Amino acid sequence: MVSPPRQAVAGSSRAGPAAAAARPVAHLNARISAYLVDSAVLLGFILVFFVIAGAILLFASDLGKEDAPDSAYYAFIATFLGGCLLSWTAFNLALLRWRGQTLGMFIIGIRTVGDDGLPLSTGRTLLHWFGLHPLLFHPLLLPVWGVFSLLVVSLTLSKVVLVATLALVLLCLIAPAVSLAVVLVDAERRTLPDRLARTFVVHLEQP
Repeated sequence: MVSPPRQAVAGSSRAGPAAAAARPVAHLNARISAYLVDSAVLLGFILVFFVIAGAILLFASDLGKEDAPDSAYYAFIATFLGGCLLSWTAFNLALLRWRGQTLGMFIIGIRTVGDDGLPLSTGRTLLHWFGLHPLLFHPLLLPVWGVFSLLVVSLTLSKVVLVATLALVLLCLIAPAVSLAVVLVDAERRTLPDRLARTFVVHLEQP
């Protein structure tokens, strides 16, 4: 009998041609490799928007010759936070919806598909990404979520908001660890986002 991680992802009885396009479930090393590549891409996003936000602050202070106005600091925070989180989310959602892949998955040669063997729908894509995806709650984004937490709490002065935003910060450490733990014990090599969105990650070619 073929072990579960090597089983092909067959389509359901209603999927029709999807079953014929079944692929073997992606190995753990392939998923980790894709995650590391995506981590490097994320670092690039963070650095780019930090430079852009820093340039806004620098020019607002006349190249450091005078103190920048408060509005420049707000623009720095908004550009850095919004640029990192929104662009990173939009970038990956577009790729996942279009190809079922992040950039790292494309390079490694794996793809996310529905458990019926069909490409991801918009609903599945959103659920997969926001369902504690380790690329959304990534350790590199911990300072970004941390600044976001401080900003929101300073505006609301609410303990409930403080707890909620601190939870977002902690998820940057918890989500990747939980995803790895789930993949290690799951016979079908599915993470929590895969379970929530009913998806598999498969090889594009026989490994």
